[in-house]
Amino acid sequence: MASDRLFAEKKDPVGNFAFDRDTALVFDDMLNRSVPFYTETQRMIGEIAQKREALENVLILYQLWENEELLQRAGFRSVDVFFKWYNFCGMLALK
Repeated sequence: MASDRLFAEKKDPVGNFAFDRDTALVFDDMLNRSVPFYTETQRMIGEIAQKREALENVLILYQLWENEELLQRAGFRSVDVFFKWYNFCGMLALK
């Protein structure tokens, strides 16, 4: 059996890999081929950012006690929580 001579001779060292514009130009659609749904993901991120900006300072969450206080100030004499799960609750208020 012949011996392996592939690495018998010293080779020139390989330089550092640079991912630059020249590398990217090799594949004009490199992002679309290497990152599945890249353009769709970018579109969705932009859409989410627009929605968040539109809701900024519009949807203000109240604490449970704040909701109870609002109901009492609106004329409800009795306010009670009949269901509570994480940050959701059901309230019953009687006038």
